[in-house]
Amino acid sequence: MNDDSRTLLVRLGKAQIDGMFARQDEGPAIDDSEFLPLVEIVLTAFEKTQGDDTLAEELWEYAFAVYDRMCKEADPTSTAAENRKLMQGYLLGKRRGARRRR
Repeated sequence: MNDDSRTLLVRLGKAQIDGMFARQDEGPAIDDSEFLPLVEIVLTAFEKTQGDDTLAEELWEYAFAVYDRMCKEADPTSTAAENRKLMQGYLLGKRRGARRRR
């Protein structure tokens, strides 16, 4: 993949992440248990269609950072590690963390 294509894909991925989180923030919000698997679907598409693992990793890190920022707006005492673990608890694929009990 050439640099121009990669740059375009990163910009597209970040715009999709920003759009999804902005929609979630503007409400009416859906529960994170339903919302975050949707984010995961978008990011997994980048993993499956692009042979560039670094591109997918960059987008995942961006999504974790956006989620962390939103969590800190709701609870300023939360840490990035706690927020990452929380987000991973809602994912369904290979990036999921320990399942949360309902």
